[in-house]
Amino acid sequence: MTDVTQLSDEFLLQSSLKNESVVDVSKGKKLVVLPDLQQGSYTSGTVTYDAPATAGSQGYASLKDAYITVPYVVSAKSTGGTDITSGLKRFATTLKCNVTNIVDSLSLEMNGQTVLADGEYRMFWNNLRAQTERSQNDITKHGADAYLYPDDWYSINFSASASGAGDSYSNNQVDNAANLDTTLAQSQENRAFNNGLFNRLCSMLPTVDSTGAVPSWSWPSLGTTATRNIVQQNAKGCFKESDTTIISATKVLGRWIYMLKIRLVDLHPIFKELNLVSNPQFKLRIRFNTGTVKVSGTATTMQLDSVTMTSGQTCPIMVSSAAANQPMNGVLSTGAQVGFGVLQNEYTSVAEVGNYVPYTTTRLNIPFYELRNPSSIINKPIKHIRFNDVYAQYFTKRAGETPDTITGQLNVDFNFQLSGTFKNIKYVALLPFAETSKSHFASAHGTQQFQSPFDSAPWTVMPGASIRNFQVTIGNSNVFSKTHEYDYENFQDEFSKLAAVNGDHTREISNGLIDANKWAYAHRVMVADCPRISEKDVPQSIQVSGINGNATGMNILVLVVYERSMDLDRLTGEVSNL
Repeated sequence: MTDVTQLSDEFLLQSSLKNESVVDVSKGKKLVVLPDLQQGSYTSGTVTYDAPATAGSQGYASLKDAYITVPYVVSAKSTGGTDITSGLKRFATTLKCNVTNIVDSLSLEMNGQTVLADGEYRMFWNNLRAQTERSQNDITKHGADAYLYPDDWYSINFSASASGAGDSYSNNQVDNAANLDTTLAQSQENRAFNNGLFNRLCSMLPTVDSTGAVPSWSWPSLGTTATRNIVQQNAKGCFKESDTTIISATKVLGRWIYMLKIRLVDLHPIFKELNLVSNPQFKLRIRFNTGTVKVSGTATTMQLDSVTMTSGQTCPIMVSSAAANQPMNGVLSTGAQVGFGVLQNEYTSVAEVGNYVPYTTTRLNIPFYELRNPSSIINKPIKHIRFNDVYAQYFTKRAGETPDTITGQLNVDFNFQLSGTFKNIKYVALLPFAETSKSHFASAHGTQQFQSPFDSAPWTVMPGASIRNFQVTIGNSNVFSKTHEYDYENFQDEFSKLAAVNGDHTREISNGLIDANKWAYAHRVMVADCPRISEKDVPQSIQVSGINGNATGMNILVLVVYERSMDLDRLTGEVSNL
């Protein structure tokens, strides 16, 4: 072992001898703001940014620092005539963990060439990236703006009928006074408190009072009628209370108007490499999750009736529990519908949102740096870029269907041959989700787990997922010398090393948000690290196999992460050798 005392003394000596050099790289920085090209129409859920508009900007653009700002609105509406006597409270709903879950897909063109293609389910990768790349310190700093407060596993509940937390799997309870389940009945979650959801609810927006007579949070600094002006001028977003005390079918129960910020590097890792480009020529298209969920119930119970997605695959919002001491308790008599979308949804127009946000577009914000001496870029403008990309394929009912009566193990074999071949495969990830055609929802049978407003999916996957005999075959070679049977095998040998500092060999510096318990019970993403057997630049087929050892069916999402490369001229923005 190295002598710690001598290391400490050596550090003191070297720091006393060190001469600080003057760092003087740039002489200016400005932020170029690109509004989208939608011209006020967001019903499709798709927005487009055209970067040639920045061609006259001075300096070098850094997409590594770029981010989009998105006014995203969630609206709740009564489904009855006069079934609710008050509007919803501000803690009735919030976003699911990880702000990138409002994004369904993206595509990127550079210099007229398609660099990133649109594709379903590929954005699920961003949850896995956040879970393995980010650290607890990162959550402390960026958890609020990224809505990155991870959900707990021990708060997950299940009911096949209407209940306080809703039906099917739910993770929406935030009673901080809830005790551990000390009974032997096994009829509830370990504790009815999801700390991640609680923190996201506490990231709540200022309230614009329905009468304009009460300042948000009783703070006099926000005034009474001044609150709306303040949140609009500062782009804070807000919770707009219902304007009426008797809720008819034509009235909205409440509006949550978010001003979200999403870094491009959190949407795809290619943007980490697109830094300091003099003439960035690209077109970026982003499809956002847009739709409506319909919930019915009583003062103490809820159930999901339907989910209608007009754009995308994922419901990015959670509706809080209606159980005792929970935000939705005592609210419903028959039901409500909750719409969500960019700048508008089924129950809120762009014009209405414009009363609470400073602009009614989404925006791409790109910093440009003016270098004092750009000769190093001018003399060598071509940058060879290597980046990871992802392919996704979703298999439904291929690992068993849930029976009418759930008893013993299904033990269903699955064997997937993925469409296409891939070069330079980095890893394959298997994400299990519940197969819900039976015995899950009271009426919304077949609704995907990540479309439920009560569930924390897609940040979490199928609770208690049991996968054994797991194997991935690349070409004609198996990744594992023997199939993975036990929890500790895949977590210790594969998952914990994914994106970890020094391959998880460094204890002093660590990253990753998923521990062994979270992985075993709510994040059981099976990973196969492939570079040891993946042949460089040789297309290879992929086969994924295993056994579903659960008592219910399973839908499986397979992600293939592989390396790509291209050359980028940092002076002209031209792309070659893609």
